[in-house]
Amino acid sequence: MSRTLQSRLAAAAVTVSLLGTAVWSGPVNASALPAVPPRHTGQADITGFPRQNVLPVWPDNPADASIAIGVIAYDDIAPKLNALQKASDRVSARIAGKSAGGYDLYAVTLTAPESRAQARQQEAWKRLIEDEPAKAQRDRRLLAGYKTPLFVNANIHGNEWEGTDAALRVIEEFATSTDPGVATLLERNRLVFNITSNPDGRVAGTRANSAGYDLNRDLTIVSQPETNLIRELVIDTKPIITLDLHGYVNPTLLHPSTPPHNVNNEYDLYIKHGLPNALAIEEDLRGLGHPETSRARIPFRDDEPGVWDDFPPIYVPSFAMLQSSIPYTIEAPLNPRGDLTPAEKVRRSGINTDVHEVAIKTSLRYIQEHRAEVLHDQAEVYRRGWAGEPLRDIPDGYVPGWGPEDDYRTTFPRAYVIPTGPGQHSETAAARLVDLLVGSDGRVWRAKRDFRAGGRYYRAGSYVIDMHQPKRGLVNSLLEPGIDITERVGDLYAGPAAWSQGLTWGATVDPLWRDLPDVRLERTYDGTADGDLPGGDTDLRLDLQDAADLLAVNSLLDHGVRVHRLADGSVVVPHSPTNRRLAAAEVREHDVTFERAPARWQGTPLDEIVVGYLGAAEERDTLREIGFEARAVTAETLAATLTDDVDVLLVGANLDLAGLTAENRAALDAFLARDGGVVGLGTAGAGFSNAAALLSVTATAGPGLASGVANIVNRGGPVTAGAIPHSFINQPVWFTGLGAGVTVEQSYAADPLLSGWWATNEAGTDGQAAAAGQASIVRGVSAAGNGVVLFGTDPAFRLHPKGLQPQLGRAVLWAAQR
Repeated sequence: MSRTLQSRLAAAAVTVSLLGTAVWSGPVNASALPAVPPRHTGQADITGFPRQNVLPVWPDNPADASIAIGVIAYDDIAPKLNALQKASDRVSARIAGKSAGGYDLYAVTLTAPESRAQARQQEAWKRLIEDEPAKAQRDRRLLAGYKTPLFVNANIHGNEWEGTDAALRVIEEFATSTDPGVATLLERNRLVFNITSNPDGRVAGTRANSAGYDLNRDLTIVSQPETNLIRELVIDTKPIITLDLHGYVNPTLLHPSTPPHNVNNEYDLYIKHGLPNALAIEEDLRGLGHPETSRARIPFRDDEPGVWDDFPPIYVPSFAMLQSSIPYTIEAPLNPRGDLTPAEKVRRSGINTDVHEVAIKTSLRYIQEHRAEVLHDQAEVYRRGWAGEPLRDIPDGYVPGWGPEDDYRTTFPRAYVIPTGPGQHSETAAARLVDLLVGSDGRVWRAKRDFRAGGRYYRAGSYVIDMHQPKRGLVNSLLEPGIDITERVGDLYAGPAAWSQGLTWGATVDPLWRDLPDVRLERTYDGTADGDLPGGDTDLRLDLQDAADLLAVNSLLDHGVRVHRLADGSVVVPHSPTNRRLAAAEVREHDVTFERAPARWQGTPLDEIVVGYLGAAEERDTLREIGFEARAVTAETLAATLTDDVDVLLVGANLDLAGLTAENRAALDAFLARDGGVVGLGTAGAGFSNAAALLSVTATAGPGLASGVANIVNRGGPVTAGAIPHSFINQPVWFTGLGAGVTVEQSYAADPLLSGWWATNEAGTDGQAAAAGQASIVRGVSAAGNGVVLFGTDPAFRLHPKGLQPQLGRAVLWAAQR
C-alpha cells in the first residue's frame, strides 16, 4: 500500500487522543562533566515587561513592492508598532538587528506585564527546562507558572508578504482586547514575533535578501545577518511551537513533512504533536469560509516520501526542531503576484493573511490545551540528551501514516574531539567550527591537560564535545558524516542531502564511540586559534589550508609584500624587518601560523590579484571570504569589466561565446591573449574552457539534485596538496577525455558518495559508478599560455563548504601567476 493511500485511510482516526500515546522513559543520568555555567552570563540585566522602545520611522517609499499587493509597506511598520506600544503595556518592540540591505529588523514580544522578579523567574524556569529537565518535568511551580513561548517568523522570503500582516493583526488584537480570556492567555504565554525577517526582499519584491541569498537555506550556516537573528530568537525564546510563514502553495501547506527526516531528531516527541496541530489548523481554516481554504495539504499525510522533507537543518523549521520546538512551514495558498487586477491582489493577500492568523491562533490554542504534555516533551528532548539515551524505535502506526519509510535514526558517539596542535588540519578552521557549535547553542569544553582517547594522543586545549548534552541532535547534525539516502528516497525536495561541517569545514574532528576522555574539562564559549611566527631572521612559509590563510596572503600582497608561491601551493614571505612586522600583524589579525621556509626554496612571485566572476552572490562572497577583489562580469558587460587589471576569470555561470557582441568578444579575447587565468566551476566552467579552446575535457554532470559529501582522492599539486580528504558536491561533475597537458589534481574515490543523495538514470551514465575514479579537479596551461583550473566539486555552494575555499583560492593563485 502506498504511503499516501495508507495515510489517507488512517487520517480520519487522528484526534487529540494521540497525546495519550505512551512516552518512553529511562534512567536520568547526570553528565560525567562537572557543573558548568549556563549559556547566559546571569540575570542581572533581566528587566520586566514591557520593554518598550520608540522605533525610528523610515521615509515613505512609494516604490515598496508591498503596496501593490495590498499589505503593509515596510515604512509603516515602525509607526504601527510605536502606536501599539503607546496604547498597550502588553507590547514590547525593539530593533533586533539590521538586514543585509541596512533595514531595521523588528522583534516583538507580546505578553502580560511582568515585574523584574517575575521576568527573572521565567528565565530561571526556561534554563531549568534545558539544564535540569527531569527536575523541570516534576516542578509544580514551573508547570503552573511558566509562560509557554510561541515564535512566529514572518516574511523570510521577501515576496511572500502576508505573514507580517498576520503577525501585526494578532499583536494589535491581543494588545488592545478587553476580553478576560485574552488577558489570561497573555498571563500564561509569551508570543515572540520576527515581524519581517527579510525587509530587503519585502521592499524589492524578491525572494532573496539584497545580498542575493535565500534566507530559508541559511540555517545553520548563518552567513547572513537576518538568519543570525532568527537563530538567536529561536535559542533565546525556546519556543514550544515555531511558525515560519510563507506562500504560495495551494491548498495551504502545513508542516509536518515527508521523509527523509533528519536522523538526529527525537521524532516521536515531535510528530505526536506536529500532526494533530496541523489537523486542527486545517479544521480552523475551513471555518474561514473561503472556498480556497476548505482543505489543506499536509505532506506527512498527503505526499510521497521526498516531496517535501525536513531533512537538512538549513530551514527555519528543521533548525527549530533540533532546538526542541514543534515547527511548521505554513504556505498560504494564493499567489498575489503577477498580472492580476489590484482588487484581486488585495483579495488574495487578505485570504493569505487570514490563513496565517489562523495558524498562529490555533497553535497557541494547542499549547494551552496540551500544556503539560508539550512542556514535558520539550524537556524530554533535553533529558534524553543529558542521559545519552539512544533514539527511539518508533513503532509503525505510532501516529496514523507512520511507517518504515519514516524510520530515520542515527547512533550518537559518546563524544567528539576537535584536536589542537599537530593532529589538527587547520587551527583556524577548528576555531570557526567551535564558534558555529556554540553559536547554535551546542556545548563545548576544552581539556585542561594532555590526554589519550580512542588510541590517539591529544594536547591540552583540545576541544571536547560531550554528547551527553541537551541539544545533542543539533550538535551531531553538524558534526557527523551523514548518511547515504539514495536507495531510500526516489525524489528530493532540495539539497543538500548531506552537509557535515565536521567533514567539509576543514577541521579535524574525531568521534569517540565508547568513553568520554578521562581529563578535566572546562566549558568554553569561544573557538580560538593561536597563530605563530617562528623566531629568528628566517623566511616564512604559510601553508594555505583555510580561508584565513588566503586572507593573510592577500593582505600581505595589498601591503606590497613580495610573496612567492611554491610548487605545492604554499607561499613564502622572504625575510626583511618590514615583512616580519607585517607577517606578525597577520598572525594577530587572522590567527595564521607561519613556519620556517625550506632551504633554497624556489617560487613564483605573486602580485595583487583581481578576479572577475561570472556567477551570483555565492561566487562573489566566496572570493571575498578568501580576500580577493571580486568584480562582477556578465556577457553584456565584458568590455566594461574585463579590463587590464583583471587577472583571473572565475566562470560559475554559462557564457555563450557565440552570442557575444563584437565589442564584448574582443574584450574576452584580449583578456585571454594577455594570459589571463581561468577557474571554472561545474559544467559552465568546462563548457567555457572548451569553447575558448583552453583545455579540452568532457564534463559529465550527475542529477540536478545529487548533493552531499563526497569521498575524494587528492593527487597533490598547487591546488590540492594537503587538502581535506572529503569534498562537497551539488550536482557533481567529473572530467574524462582529458586533452594533452591536462593534469588531474583530485578524483572521486571508488565509492564516490559518503553521504547524501546521488541516483542515476536508466543508462547509468550519471550515477556514482560512472563517476568513480574520474577526475573532480583538473588543471593545465592552454596553448596560448592561460592557466586553467576546472572544478567538478562545489567550493562556493551557499558559503557552506568552507573547507573547500582554500582549494579555490589556491586555484586562483596558480591560474593568475603560474
